[in-house]
Amino acid sequence: MKKLALLCMLSSAVFSCGGGSGSGIYGSYDTVLVGITSIVPAKVNSDTVVFVGDAGQRCQLTFQDDAINIKIKSETIKNVAGQPVTPNPSPVYFDSYRVIWSSAVSNNACEGAPECRQIFATPFAQLTSITVPPDSEVELQGLVVTLASWKSSVLSQYCVSSLDNCIYNAILELHGREVLTGKEKIVRGSFNIQFANYNQGNACGASACAQDSTVCIR
Repeated sequence: MKKLALLCMLSSAVFSCGGGSGSGIYGSYDTVLVGITSIVPAKVNSDTVVFVGDAGQRCQLTFQDDAINIKIKSETIKNVAGQPVTPNPSPVYFDSYRVIWSSAVSNNACEGAPECRQIFATPFAQLTSITVPPDSEVELQGLVVTLASWKSSVLSQYCVSSLDNCIYNAILELHGREVLTGKEKIVRGSFNIQFANYNQGNACGASACAQDSTVCIR
């Protein structure tokens, strides 16, 4: 604990140890500090159903995964004189991530239905492959955080409009290992997500699309 506290003081000009508003909780490895500096979008509007068109009397619908873009930054740990603590700072390799969910509101329609609540009861875990060199920032685009199958099977039935309040706080955890030292650490960031039948993303681009898709799935 004393070592971590010292590293936090030495690196306060670079990172905010313990996390802060708008960024993440940074991992103090042996030679570098690494953290999530950006999550876009900070609030995800997750479209539970997309109306594609009509084929005779049959509605054509599609369901989509949701993804975020993140930036991960690495800085060599420096001493009180502003010099690197090591002449050979290490890259950090991230091999997996997970998303931990918690309802942001008490009147969440999804939480009121057992089959819907179950989706968010356990973290969403996936493998990945990201290497962040020392003293650099890497952007990762298209990090999947929800699955289309959730929507087609359950969410499209309970999260139809914004009035259903299917709003969740999400913690993104990245598991990383310092390549040269083997030190393992979790870095974290946060975002929000709301599930509803949004007009956005619908191929026809008209307000009627949302109504049509609601009729299709009901």
